[in-house]
Amino acid sequence: MNLITWNVRGLCRPAKRFLVRDFLNIHCSDVCCLQESKLSEISQSVWREIGGTRFDKFVYLPARRSTGGIIIRWNSLVVDGKLEGSGTFSLSVNFQSKRDNLIWSCTAVYGPNLMSSKAGF
Repeated sequence: MNLITWNVRGLCRPAKRFLVRDFLNIHCSDVCCLQESKLSEISQSVWREIGGTRFDKFVYLPARRSTGGIIIRWNSLVVDGKLEGSGTFSLSVNFQSKRDNLIWSCTAVYGPNLMSSKAGF
């Protein structure tokens, strides 16, 4: 199983979404964590631009204003995933491998840039 984590620095432009999708497809990742998506919501059409057909499941923590945003996505042919929890700056998913039944957790974190928010982080 392959896992990729990447600070993508924004997925608002279609060209950037296609770049990310192509990179992930080339490297055949099964689970992917994307930080700093800068997306406050993800429609099905935007999701297809980011995930293509390989990643059919995902959960996300929306960006606040134009900062942050986390996406954890996976290929459900390889792993089952279930949202375990989300916080202000983190998103956690429990996974179970369909190949060997290995159970593991993945937590993606994206910390704040503003000094006033760092104490809460």
